[in-house]
Amino acid sequence: MNNIFKQPLNWAWAYLLTIVVFAVLYLFVPNNWGGCEPINGIIDSLYFSVVTITTLGFGDTYPVSGSPVRILVMIEAILGIVIIGMFLNDMALAQSKLIDKKNKDRAESLRKDTAIEKLKKFNHILTPMIERYLRGVYEVITPMDKRSNKYPPNIMEYNFKFEFHDMYDLYSKSLLMSNDYDEPVLFAHFRNQEGMFDELRYFASNADLDYWPDLEGEVYSFIANHREFMFKDALISFYNKIGVSDKKRLTEMISQEIKKHDGQLKFRESNIMTPYEVFYVSLKENIQTIIKIKKMMNDICDKSTHNTE
Repeated sequence: MNNIFKQPLNWAWAYLLTIVVFAVLYLFVPNNWGGCEPINGIIDSLYFSVVTITTLGFGDTYPVSGSPVRILVMIEAILGIVIIGMFLNDMALAQSKLIDKKNKDRAESLRKDTAIEKLKKFNHILTPMIERYLRGVYEVITPMDKRSNKYPPNIMEYNFKFEFHDMYDLYSKSLLMSNDYDEPVLFAHFRNQEGMFDELRYFASNADLDYWPDLEGEVYSFIANHREFMFKDALISFYNKIGVSDKKRLTEMISQEIKKHDGQLKFRESNIMTPYEVFYVSLKENIQTIIKIKKMMNDICDKSTHNTE
């Protein structure tokens, strides 16, 4: 009950209720009044109650000396002062809370605007990196005879649906000008992925993503997947340790194994295909995640632009 009267409006109602209650009490104690206008009805008792609680005291009506009504008058006068004090106190607190809320809302709005502007800047930086990463992925998952002169014009709209056996040319040479022509596409992919990992880790550390938890979750999902399923050494370390003829023979053997793979992922520790199977699964997850990240960032930037217009 005490909590109810902590609100200014409730104290105002308490003030009015006190006037009415004491007016009724005064009405039931006749023959205790002096002055030129003794209480003689509900209007008179209300009038005296208002004059008493506001401490005006005109003197036209008053309780006679020795009357117990004087105790009621003193109680009402004290209550009036206490209630008004509590009312003003809670009004001041309410006003203070209102100002604090406005300041917090203003600071929160400024923080969000700053976060959006920072996100837009990161979006400009990450967009070419994501496109480069996906173009490298396209080379990994697309056989050479389907890759030549058929690169998708808009890599963000490309449908990255592929099977395990589609990766049999991952040791073929890259046709992208941004890559080294002498190294396999798998090498370029890992270099792009490590760059993507570094940029997303920097992005997660420096951007304020509290407003977009779904985006933050996808970013950390890519980072975690990269750390957990980074089989770079198992897939390419041997390449730099053997001669040219051995490279050709071994990569052709691996390509044939991938090409004739039945698609059933067994993940056997002693199987030469296990690192490639794990790579296939993690690559699919990374593709989906990076496309989600890009779409989310574009949606946030577009929405903020529309809201400011």
